[in-house]
Amino acid sequence: MRSARRNEPWAFLPPDARPAAPPRVHFEPIASGDVLLGFRDSETARRIRRHYNDAVAIDMESHGVTHAARMNRAVRALSIRGISDLADADKATRDAAGSQETAARHAAAFALRVLRDLRPAGRPAQARPPGPAVIVVSGPDRDPGPAAWDSRPVIRVEGREYLLYEGPGDLLHESRDGDVLRRQAVARVVSDGDTTRGTYAWLRQVEWTRPLPGPGRFDPLAALEQEARLCRGLRGPDVVQLTRSGNTATLALAWPGDPELGRPLKTLHELLPEPAVPTDPLRLWSIVRGLAQVAEVLERLSGERLSHRALQPTVVVMHRPHMVLRDFGLATVPPRPGENPGPYQAPEQRYGSGVRPGPATDVYQLGALLYRALTGRVPEPGLPPYRGSASVPDGLVHAVAEALREDPGGRPAVRTLRLALLAAARELMSVPPPR
Repeated sequence: MRSARRNEPWAFLPPDARPAAPPRVHFEPIASGDVLLGFRDSETARRIRRHYNDAVAIDMESHGVTHAARMNRAVRALSIRGISDLADADKATRDAAGSQETAARHAAAFALRVLRDLRPAGRPAQARPPGPAVIVVSGPDRDPGPAAWDSRPVIRVEGREYLLYEGPGDLLHESRDGDVLRRQAVARVVSDGDTTRGTYAWLRQVEWTRPLPGPGRFDPLAALEQEARLCRGLRGPDVVQLTRSGNTATLALAWPGDPELGRPLKTLHELLPEPAVPTDPLRLWSIVRGLAQVAEVLERLSGERLSHRALQPTVVVMHRPHMVLRDFGLATVPPRPGENPGPYQAPEQRYGSGVRPGPATDVYQLGALLYRALTGRVPEPGLPPYRGSASVPDGLVHAVAEALREDPGGRPAVRTLRLALLAAARELMSVPPPR
């Protein structure tokens, strides 16, 4: 569905019916039943708000259709609704003005785009695959090829199917580094008959676009395999799938899910404050305690003389009451100048630093995440150090300042930082709530 939203679904509308501004698209639950809701203060509306408050719309048809589809496991159903009116006194006026026809056109155009994007990968638009009858949709085609993940909702990897999710930052990303193509995404396992069906995964793929490197050269495919071994040996994320075929390797690591909302759990990105937002002690306690748990994994990694070197908010998954790493980052990749570009890059990772990144790099990046939690900003050269406030323990302020030292040799060890965070978390628990 997210692929359909990116691929201009409104191009399926006749030119004279295309809206001046693209309609808003929501990927949210719908409440469905055999009751017509006429106003917001009805008992039915109150019941929905009380028990199903994540629903954004109400209809009368989806429940019966999806129930029929569930009776046959070979049939999959998807509800695409055009919202034509609100449950208020203006409903009849909007209906008379043609809002239902407009909403139906928009929903139909979006459905056509979904069907268009779901055609079997690698087949031309006009081809009809063998087997049972299929829906053939004609219309605008923006197929970027079978390799592009950001335009294909379902990826097939040696017998498993993954439904890709969008997300902030790098959670759906594709990049090229010379002859190496890297792809990554959060995904749901949707393969029929698979024991992991319905679970979530952090899916990464590395592809050599030319012949594989010769002996003695770094092999990024082998690095992905080595990371899978690290995950098993250091109690990292569970390995869902590891495959290597020709010039391509794929690694799927378990991503925790929310069983109540039916979606992958969010990352630290959603918990960090914006600039000028006052520090909330309870939220800060959650972050400090969670990053102490992450530091414990990084400590085990440093015991193998390896380091993550790519920590950022979307790398830390909020598996309450814990926080976990989604992967081991650059641990199996040799350090090189300019690696991990972006606001969480440590000084020694920059071009021309002359210092080899290592465990001290992880300490700096943990400090940068904590600085962001305290100030709403990422640390930058020239910014004054964080001075703290009455609700922030002095030990935490000192630990962040030490972790952000420019010289890697002046930073504390990962274990030292972890113990300082645990002490700060205990002190934050004793801070009285604001009045």
